[in-house]
Amino acid sequence: MTESGQAYMKPPGEAPGSSEDAQALVARYGLKRAGARASLSEYTRELWQRRYFIVEFSRATNASGYSRSFLGQAWQVLTPLLNAAVYYLIFGLLIGTRRGVPNYLGFLVIGIFVFQFVQSSVTSGARSLQSNRSLARTLRFPRAVFPVSSTTIALQHLLASLVVLIPIVLLSGEPVRVQWLLLIPAVALQTMFCAGLAFAFARVGAKIPDVSQMLPFALRVWLYASGIMFSIDSFTKSKPTAAAILNANPVTTYVELYRGAFLASGPGTTPSQWLTALAWSVGVLVVGYVYFWKAEESYGRD
Repeated sequence: MTESGQAYMKPPGEAPGSSEDAQALVARYGLKRAGARASLSEYTRELWQRRYFIVEFSRATNASGYSRSFLGQAWQVLTPLLNAAVYYLIFGLLIGTRRGVPNYLGFLVIGIFVFQFVQSSVTSGARSLQSNRSLARTLRFPRAVFPVSSTTIALQHLLASLVVLIPIVLLSGEPVRVQWLLLIPAVALQTMFCAGLAFAFARVGAKIPDVSQMLPFALRVWLYASGIMFSIDSFTKSKPTAAAILNANPVTTYVELYRGAFLASGPGTTPSQWLTALAWSVGVLVVGYVYFWKAEESYGRD
């Protein structure tokens, strides 16, 4: 049948079912192999067309994730707060990492909340395809919807956390100042970075489900190497190599952007830190997105 509803008639003398016949039909009507991967531009356009679905899907997934707990979505704020309390007791009071940090409470809580965004994006991104495997097998749509949705949920948690973080910063003695507006580009850059991580780990998690079991250990190392509980400059004064390695960590850069905006008692941020954060954000997002797109045909087929 043609697009107009009329039957397609082979020219006289043409062998029925020949490969030339099939190729002619494909060329004439622009047919594509079922499940074929779209071009990167077309794939991105299809993903953008589903932006409203992503928002609603993220909202529903986030709500269902806390539906069986007594405190519900309050846990998205309570979890980093409890972590901050534990780290303050262990590292700040017992080990003494608060030395050299004027406002250690604000310093620590900001770092915990920022890292929680990265951690949630990675862990939920790695599980996003496996958790929605039945949906991926049933309907045709860009599978990038799932890692984007997981990043959106993690972003919602971060924004909810900021509502609690701001009073903590004020109670710790920090004033309200115009630099707080720098939180807007800081959140935007970190969101791009986290989305790129979610894309990359979504593909890895789809092929190697056990990666979700290994991630907590890797993320714990990343946490300790990001200057969350201690000042890198204070603890690496005589170790330039260690300082260079720790400061090259992208999470360290994002944490410093938030601290520079919130903490008047801190050193602030520099243009080089913003440029570094921009490079990490764009680079990880582009690489992660393309890496995920290249395996689009395989998702939901195992």
